[in-house]
Amino acid sequence: MVASFLKSFFSELDQAAPDARELGPFFDLVLSLKQNLPISINLLRELAGITNAKEGISFSKGGILFSRIDRRYYRLCRLQEELSRLDLKKAAPGVSPEDYVFSQIDFARYREVAEKDFTTVFSDGLGDFDESFFKKNFFLGRDEVRTTIEESYEKTEGLRKIKRENPLILSIMRALESSLEDSPLFTPKEINEELKELLDFVNFHKLMPDSMNLPYTKLLFPLLVLSLDNVLVSHADGMTTKLSFSAQGDLMGTFQPDGKAWTRVLIPSEHKIKKLTY
Repeated sequence: MVASFLKSFFSELDQAAPDARELGPFFDLVLSLKQNLPISINLLRELAGITNAKEGISFSKGGILFSRIDRRYYRLCRLQEELSRLDLKKAAPGVSPEDYVFSQIDFARYREVAEKDFTTVFSDGLGDFDESFFKKNFFLGRDEVRTTIEESYEKTEGLRKIKRENPLILSIMRALESSLEDSPLFTPKEINEELKELLDFVNFHKLMPDSMNLPYTKLLFPLLVLSLDNVLVSHADGMTTKLSFSAQGDLMGTFQPDGKAWTRVLIPSEHKIKKLTY
């Protein structure tokens, strides 16, 4: 019985030191569930598929995590490209480095955007940032920013063309393409929502009423993060991003835009211990 297995699984986690190897049976269960079941556990499925293989597995297509990591790589590539063109010696006398850098930004690139980039970077990419990012930078919510983008561009064959340039839409497009203020790769809240769907689907709390008080997400989330250690992500240009852990317990991503190493925190250690109960 699935509910019985889950009760045993979480009870054992509650008594053991965190070890990603404990996830094996849980991942086997997730992968055994048919894709057409009326539950949305896409993130759990992807984590199971990635980490249910030997260490150093490389993944390079589809899925929530790959897309999020790939967009982070894309943004770093754009920044690296801009940095490689900068020459502060060419700044006019009296111009600050900040003003010079801003003057070198190519806002004209946002007049026409390839449909693929429009979808992946400027539409799907909205999910890489939390609500506070949009409020702080544009005084708008995420949905309002999405509407602003959609209404500012018209769709043509393979392209989106800007209807009328203005500082707001150019700032939005620039931020989505280059900002490093993105949210954690995935969060306890996301895992909590998927776990709730899974437990509800198998009538867990009706069949196992004595298990109501176990902190399911708190037990599971750290192991899911740990399971990504040494995973490699292959990008379309042939470069590879390696996931690893810092001494402080942060999940790190070492990217290689233009062959230059950029190491970024993908999930801060504080998110691994955040208390969240079902």
